[in-house]
Amino acid sequence: MNNQERFKRAINWQPIDRILTYDFTDCGPLLEQLGGYNPARSYSWEETIEVNALAWKNAGLDVTRSVYDPVNHWMGGKIVNWVRFFGVNPDDWTVEQTGGTAWIAKRPFTDLRGLEKHMPQLPKYEEVRDWYAPAIKEMQETLAEHDIVFIGAVEGPITDAYTFMDMELFCAAIYEAPELVAHVMDCCGKFSAYIAQTYAEMGGAPLLFMGEDIATTTGPIFKPSWVRREGLPRWRWISDPIQQAGMKFLFHTDGRYGSFLPLIFDELGADGLNPIERNGCNDIFEIRRQYPHKLLFGNVCCAQTLPYGTPYDVEDETLELIERIGPQAGILIGSSSEVHDLVPVANVVTMYRTVHEYGGYPIDVERIRARRAALRRKGQLRLRADLIR
Repeated sequence: MNNQERFKRAINWQPIDRILTYDFTDCGPLLEQLGGYNPARSYSWEETIEVNALAWKNAGLDVTRSVYDPVNHWMGGKIVNWVRFFGVNPDDWTVEQTGGTAWIAKRPFTDLRGLEKHMPQLPKYEEVRDWYAPAIKEMQETLAEHDIVFIGAVEGPITDAYTFMDMELFCAAIYEAPELVAHVMDCCGKFSAYIAQTYAEMGGAPLLFMGEDIATTTGPIFKPSWVRREGLPRWRWISDPIQQAGMKFLFHTDGRYGSFLPLIFDELGADGLNPIERNGCNDIFEIRRQYPHKLLFGNVCCAQTLPYGTPYDVEDETLELIERIGPQAGILIGSSSEVHDLVPVANVVTMYRTVHEYGGYPIDVERIRARRAALRRKGQLRLRADLIR
């Protein structure tokens, strides 16, 4: 059974031989140590895909949603798409990049009057399809040669709109110029919807991820009533073609899901969540208790355990997920959000290889408990004394 077959069975709650690993990785040391990436030379896009695939294969990663380019941050790619598909003038847009992060440092507008002069145009389906279809096909086929599953991924209309406008201007415009917000969200929502429609028509890995950052660690950024009114209908533009094709729809927000969970699961009908931030933010075990038939992707803490813990801390937290959720199925294990530059490669490898070693079905819970007890007896856990159950 290869990973494509495992993945299709896993997301449909069918029996498989082992739990799969899943993650978003933007970790330079991982590429260098396990993929042979050399920062001193330049790489074509095809070579970048190969380097990522080799690093993931060597680490033990089975499923992912993005290829990491250490030189060209994805934020720059956003502006390229806005220029190409929204008719945006490329002048006066500047992206600044430091390390593994980037941000829009300059826009051609700073207020609502300026925004009115630089409004995006609605994208055209045929143009989006003709660009996206060959790109996703190339990535999926290349990674499949390394037994890595590559799923589709889109940005949510709220997140894309406030990225385009700037969060402060976006929040002000919700009250002062809702018609401008609606138009920008329509453009962003249609762009993602056209990607979803193309993805559904192509087949391949039968799951699409939508990233919609609408919460922080303390709870919602926006009023749930506003998200229900303005976000939910546009989310359905994206989820409907996916689910109508028999595929699964995976919802993402950073931060605490809280009161958004009924909206995401009960009203939208999303099939699962990724990520599920830990560290006092979300309780994956409580979410599984409330929604036992929803897929969970994560959830080893990338804020504390992965960057600052020992390999033994990482092993224990990974074992906890296998022990408590693995027997119920419907989980793919990885970080609680991303594998970033601060995460030691040894910890990345420990997380994935622990899943491969202990995640075989039927899950041997007693073996896992014995291993976790041994880690405690030997005093090898530095971070997790308050989390061990």
